[in-house]
Amino acid sequence: MFKYGIASALEDLFPGHPVSLRGSIDYICRGAKKIGYDAIELHIYEPKRYDTEEIRRTLYEYGLSICAIANGLEYTLGGLSLIDDDIAVRNAAMERYYEHIDFASALNAGLIVGMMRGNIPRGGDKKIYFDRFTSALEKICGYAKERNVSLFLESIMRYMVNYLCGVKESMDFITTMKKDNLFLHIDTHSMAVEEQNLKDSILYCKNKALGYVHFSENNRMYPGAGALDFKEMTSALMEIGYKGYITIECLPLPNGEESAKRALDYMKAIEKVISIW
Repeated sequence: MFKYGIASALEDLFPGHPVSLRGSIDYICRGAKKIGYDAIELHIYEPKRYDTEEIRRTLYEYGLSICAIANGLEYTLGGLSLIDDDIAVRNAAMERYYEHIDFASALNAGLIVGMMRGNIPRGGDKKIYFDRFTSALEKICGYAKERNVSLFLESIMRYMVNYLCGVKESMDFITTMKKDNLFLHIDTHSMAVEEQNLKDSILYCKNKALGYVHFSENNRMYPGAGALDFKEMTSALMEIGYKGYITIECLPLPNGEESAKRALDYMKAIEKVISIW
């Protein structure tokens, strides 16, 4: 019913980062293919350090695609934010975003707009920071459109990013932006915190710009190891005619490969139940 991706990283990340497959591009692709995934999501830092030609050759060898590039490490490791009070930091963040767009373009992948949008400081004038973000996003959308890159604005829970947290407000913002390469990215882990009803939030996206989906449990484990109703959410995605990737972004527990396998096995079982439901 759907195409599935798995969160992966070429970086040596800390154990609590929700990425299952970590290592060389060959190791990641070999593992994803063996388990049965259609694509990988790459979490990267400083994209100029990587050889896009090698990545492209390896993807072709294993018959995989890249469903999205995630650049949140630029914020969590590098401190780059699009709304920082220091204009030098903001400019550096914009330049790094352009590098990520070039990287995504070379690999025919979408790019997530997530943690790099930064947090509004306590007591800060929300309008000032929101205007900074909107202005930056206008430029990013323009640069990405010239390079045929789709952007996925992620609705992220308030404990990680403190604006554009909910599905409805994020979708309404995207609708207001009127950019044909800007889409909403929803994440079930964040939705478990922000939404009153997860199914209704997905249904709100019908006939709107929903472009990308992360599946993980309320406890950030793989689907099936928590309390969320993935049958209901998968059915809702079918109801609105969603055709994009569902990517598993979960903690690498009990280990990376096993979390990836259990997640895909569970989602395939959910699909089977829905087909006879």
